[in-house]
Amino acid sequence: MDEKLRNEMALFRFSLIAPLVNGTVSGSVKDYLESVCARSYQVPGGGTRELSPNTVRRWLSDYRRFGLEGLKRKPRSDKGLSRTLAEPVIQAIKEMKARYPDKTATAIYNTLLARGALGDPPVSLSTFQRYFKNLEVKVDTLVERKRFAFEFANDCWQTDVLVGPYLVLEGKKKKTFLIAFLDDASRLLLHGEFFLAENAQNLQSVLKKAILKRGIPKRIFSDNGKIFDSLQLRLTCAHLGIILSHARPYSPASKGKIERAFRTIRMQFIASLDLGEVHSLEELNAAFLAYAESTYNLRPHASLQGLSPMERYLEDKDKLRFVASPESLEQVFLHEVTRKVKKDATIALNKQVYEVPQALIGRSITVRYDPDDPSKAFVKVGEPPSLVTVYQVRPVDNARIIRRQNAPPQIDYAALYGGGDGQ
Repeated sequence: MDEKLRNEMALFRFSLIAPLVNGTVSGSVKDYLESVCARSYQVPGGGTRELSPNTVRRWLSDYRRFGLEGLKRKPRSDKGLSRTLAEPVIQAIKEMKARYPDKTATAIYNTLLARGALGDPPVSLSTFQRYFKNLEVKVDTLVERKRFAFEFANDCWQTDVLVGPYLVLEGKKKKTFLIAFLDDASRLLLHGEFFLAENAQNLQSVLKKAILKRGIPKRIFSDNGKIFDSLQLRLTCAHLGIILSHARPYSPASKGKIERAFRTIRMQFIASLDLGEVHSLEELNAAFLAYAESTYNLRPHASLQGLSPMERYLEDKDKLRFVASPESLEQVFLHEVTRKVKKDATIALNKQVYEVPQALIGRSITVRYDPDDPSKAFVKVGEPPSLVTVYQVRPVDNARIIRRQNAPPQIDYAALYGGGDGQ
């Protein structure tokens, strides 16, 4: 790269970080970076590219440390030679390779880059790939592994999370996450949805819809991620008689069926998306639902002797177990917390205030609620306990209600007009 192009590159990078350098950004740094990275740029010497917030943040750091020189792409002093990786970087690569043996070099590189584990400045992707290609990670041969498949549909569901495409929402680039459940015996994609966060609440939302559509599984199999081991999920599975089991740590191959399904989804669905035509999470999920039900689940599967996942799943329709009613399932998925009732007969729950019966003032009560429906909650009262519905407090309406102790005494009309004493 000649000096002119290096200067143009530096000026291009400075144009994006200038508002941060001189303090003219009106909102937060995070919001500014997301808005900047929501569009594509014609990069000097690099063609049309999209940028990540971490990249722009690194340019800002380089400028503050070294000035404009820090934004110029520096020629390698070891050009033509293989760069030696620092020992901490090598160790980080080995650990990630051992933990995720099926992940590509690029996927692991991006993960380590986001964690800042590739040195300062970070090694290039090409250097990383050369080292990664020749890396041999010792496999624990003492762990016995065998290919397995459950006999009937709903004997076991596999679940995992796939990092989805970035969407530009309200001018900001947002990462999406696909949470999905797959039937082990039939490979049926039971249900899946994209979200803007990978958390236990979204996982339970997908599970609830999958059960309503496909019935109750006997077992759920997942990795050891935090969202797959929440107390609420364990309670929900226990209520429904579902065994919740986890793969051996650092053993993604044991969930090979859903890993393979995600690879297909990435190649067939995500790769074919025109993200310029997707303007909301709802539109993305509508497109994915159409793909799952009309393409993925109906296409013949090589491991099913030519059957489609739906055909194989329906072979076991007489063995499937369904919930008694949607209402009964809603009760199972309610979250449960304990709250102390305040002197004004209210409780606080997820930044909302609910009014409860006056008789509960001062008591600690059990509250159940649906995190997706803040309009109401349920409190346990009586013995045996029953659920009483409570609603958000309405202070203006309460201002019009006469308190019991302030109510005027009733008029005794018989005494007033009857004359009394026979008169």
